[in-house]
Amino acid sequence: MFLGDQPLRFSLPLLLIQVSIILLLSAAAHHVLRRLGQSRFVTHMLVGILLGPSVLGRNHELRGALFSERGTYILESVSLVALILFLFSMGVKTDMSLLRRPSGRAVAVGLAGSVVPLAITLPVFHMLQPTLPADLRGSSLITELAVRLSLSSFPVIADALAELDLLNSELGRIALTASLITDVTSWFLRACFAAAFLITEAKSPGFTSKILASFVAFVLFVAFVARPAGRYIAYKRTPAGELLSEGSFVVVVIAALLSALVTDVIGFKYMIGPMMLGLALPGGMPIGATMTERLDSFFIALFLPVYMALAGYRTDFSELGHHEEKWCALELFVALCVAGKMVGCIAAGLFFAMPIGEATALALMLNIRGIVEVAAINNWGDTMKATAEHYSTLTLSMVLITAAATPLIKVLYDPTGRFARAKRRTMEGARPNAELRVMACLYTEDHAAPLIDLLEASGANHDFPVSLIVLHVTELVGRAASVLKPHKKSSSSTPSDRIVNAFRHFEQQASPGAVTVSPYVAQSPYSSMHHDVCSLAHSRKANLILLPFHKSSDGARSTANSAVRSANRSVLQYAPCSVAILVDHGLASGSACATASNRNLLQRVALYFLGGPDDREALAYAARMPESGGTSVTVVRFKLRNWVGMGGHDEVRDEEVLQEFWQRYREDERVVYVEKTVEDGEGTASVVRSMSDKFDLLIVGRRGEDRDIEGSALTSGLSEWSECPELGVLGDMLATAEFASKVSILVIQQQATTGGEADQLQ
Repeated sequence: MFLGDQPLRFSLPLLLIQVSIILLLSAAAHHVLRRLGQSRFVTHMLVGILLGPSVLGRNHELRGALFSERGTYILESVSLVALILFLFSMGVKTDMSLLRRPSGRAVAVGLAGSVVPLAITLPVFHMLQPTLPADLRGSSLITELAVRLSLSSFPVIADALAELDLLNSELGRIALTASLITDVTSWFLRACFAAAFLITEAKSPGFTSKILASFVAFVLFVAFVARPAGRYIAYKRTPAGELLSEGSFVVVVIAALLSALVTDVIGFKYMIGPMMLGLALPGGMPIGATMTERLDSFFIALFLPVYMALAGYRTDFSELGHHEEKWCALELFVALCVAGKMVGCIAAGLFFAMPIGEATALALMLNIRGIVEVAAINNWGDTMKATAEHYSTLTLSMVLITAAATPLIKVLYDPTGRFARAKRRTMEGARPNAELRVMACLYTEDHAAPLIDLLEASGANHDFPVSLIVLHVTELVGRAASVLKPHKKSSSSTPSDRIVNAFRHFEQQASPGAVTVSPYVAQSPYSSMHHDVCSLAHSRKANLILLPFHKSSDGARSTANSAVRSANRSVLQYAPCSVAILVDHGLASGSACATASNRNLLQRVALYFLGGPDDREALAYAARMPESGGTSVTVVRFKLRNWVGMGGHDEVRDEEVLQEFWQRYREDERVVYVEKTVEDGEGTASVVRSMSDKFDLLIVGRRGEDRDIEGSALTSGLSEWSECPELGVLGDMLATAEFASKVSILVIQQQATTGGEADQLQ
């Protein structure tokens, strides 16, 4: 530069400045647009339009310096490699098991959403064909456009739903299955049409046989060579639970690039090869997880936005003003496709008795457009099927469709709405000897032992049975679709297998008929993990959800998982039943000994009762514990000195449940009832500190502060230094006290009729 050279005349500086500008503008734009409910696809396309000839590109000097034809050549090539690897990665992460037993709703929505737009658009095209502009009349563009827009792309839908945190929602699962059905069908038909086109262009039978033989050879290679080789790399060469080695990763990436090369060379679209190869390889760990960790998070995240921005860059609005007839005709068929897909999906949803709002949201999900549609438009432009005016019209249409769909989905569909409308199931409202339905959620194997110890102390016997739903939830890695299904034992031992074995052993050790275990596994993003927890609790009619605390300790150090904490908070906010968080301090280390000696570790339990719905729910749970025969329960009732009372419903109900509890156990020497009178929150804390180290487990209600006036006075001043509001005032104090390393704490919340606790969890 100082010697008079112009750096932007050279390829590397130009590439670096182009990528930097696109990524910086995309990050800044998405920071604003995401607040309006817009996806990253819309952001990247708008950035491209901003840089293109319609806005900043009007400055010919700027355009010639940064985005000349010579300057964009390398950028396009690198972004095409990113597209190839993206399609391969999505193929690997696609769960083909969704097609084994798809729900009737998913099949109906997928078929109706594909057939109806075709049935509307193609007849209209043939009716209007004589009156259309010449470049549309004699072209196959409208037919290919109708086929493309009548289908839903699985990679696009999966990516959009992940951004919306709807992957594991009820509608999200239906949309993913429906899009996969149509997408697999479309890939097959696309290969057949490409073969048919090449055969019609063939000059001799020998040429035809070469085309068919080449494609069949590629398919056979993928099925009988690449797939077994991929399984060998995944399950034989790679240790369980680990990512691919560097050498294996390089082999897989090279295979993906070569598959695109082969299908392009033999005359088919370059996108077919990577997708077919990806579908043939096993997803999840380790191949899918390795693609996510090493490829998606860097190369694809860096250069895929460039591909979309370049598509937006080629959009030129100035061309549209001179050819109104062309773009109006093209927009008519785009509108017919979108409207037809909406009508088909909504009609299928209503047939299956879906609410009109949810059916509309589902139709919008399947109308979302993204990079696959942009790639198709680019291909039409490269093959001269679409002119510059057609290209600009279609890219702008894809942006507008998605920009309108994503905010409307957020408005129309709240996946937690059905939990808010559901009847709240509580232990307080159940009969004392009714079956207790408990759902135990575990994030890791370490959470099994303390939860089992707690359940052993919960008084399960033939007269007081416990139905236990065990849910092992893990982060979704290496797959595009979330998973929620009953557990099935795998050929090799997995963490889920070991967790289920521990609970099966607990079931067998209990008295006959006392405990029944139903195991499930779930894989989903942490941001929407609560959907699976709440959905399963709702469908299995659970009374209580047991959650492990997000902090754990091995005695030497303490670790915290912020993602688990966020998931726990969301469950507390949206659960259709009561929720309990177990803060384990030292139970896991003794669990093996307890199992071996058939002796319960939690022999001394204390309940601190301050009043209110949460404390009554805690009392209902503690009231079952003496039935175990080996657990003593001490109920400590706190009263405020000189408190006259206001005769409210909560106060009356508090006295009733305490009276019922004492009448039930007054002759039982293992049950102790104590009343403590204090002046304020400081007095409450003093009593708690003096008594707590005498017990193995402390049970408290989470206690929303707005629920009980006397209870608020009993904890006044204790919330000023609250570290974990999800534990409530008293639970947080107990978890951080000096004796906390020896005593475990169970914090219980009785779910309110509405989600009124949401503000306290922020």
